[in-house]
Amino acid sequence: MNTKTQRSIRLPLAASLAAAISVVLLLAFRGWVENGADIFLALAQSGLSWCF
Repeated sequence: MNTKTQRSIRLPLAASLAAAISVVLLLAFRGWVENGADIFLALAQSGLSWCF
């Protein structure tokens, strides 16, 4: 019986794409944890400046 087996690159490609997205999201979350209060205060101050 002759069976052709083709190597699929879909699984490794999907795994590396998922890993890259996970790293980006992890870095964004880390940045939010470290600077979230400053970001929130800056947004609140700029929002309040439009009221006066």
